[in-house]
Amino acid sequence: MSPLLFIPVVLIIVGIVFMTIMNKRHKSAKAEINIDQERQHYSSYKNELLNHDFSFLKNWMNGKAIDAFSSASIPQSTASKVQTLIGDGLKNAALSGIGVKLQRIETDAFWVLSGKDLHFFTTDTTGELEEHLIFDNFRIEKSQLQNGGLLKTQLGLYAKQAEEYLPKVHIITFDIDGQQLSLEIHDRLRYVVDPADMLNLQKQLQIRAKYQVVGEQLPEELKSRFPHLISA
Repeated sequence: MSPLLFIPVVLIIVGIVFMTIMNKRHKSAKAEINIDQERQHYSSYKNELLNHDFSFLKNWMNGKAIDAFSSASIPQSTASKVQTLIGDGLKNAALSGIGVKLQRIETDAFWVLSGKDLHFFTTDTTGELEEHLIFDNFRIEKSQLQNGGLLKTQLGLYAKQAEEYLPKVHIITFDIDGQQLSLEIHDRLRYVVDPADMLNLQKQLQIRAKYQVVGEQLPEELKSRFPHLISA
């Protein structure tokens, strides 16, 4: 029998052994992270991320205060609605200005809460700022907030064990002159593993914890400053 026939079997065995080792390492590294304790470091984590990983937000805000921030996305239903409205000519002037800016849905987006204003940023395919929308106190006072569940569309098909790392979303719906516009607020910042850290599970989980602690504070700050918002 040709030795080549054993190569697929060996590869499968090596793969199983590797996955078993990595799963054990993951459980061990995860056991060292206490998210409740991590939440006590919110202020320092927020400043750290704004000075390093998300320093571009400070540039985009042009010196304005950043009280809380997180990742964002545009619901498929909103994207479809915007496309339809654009096709119909977007006769509503207020919605037209916003709708044309919400055509992109595949790139990163961010929320920043600054005082009584909520800033929504979208990026282009290179990560550069594309659009900056500001929803002021008047718009937020007429908005509603509700629980949107897990953002499963981010990964499409995904392993069940990866579900804990998917963001939960809060859907904020604005009234734009009688028409509803819904956008998503993530409860954590979007994390993309650096290839150099692929085998460093402890570092990955620590970064994920920071991203969660900082991101989950945004919807809480919103509800605190705007008590009328409903989260269901």
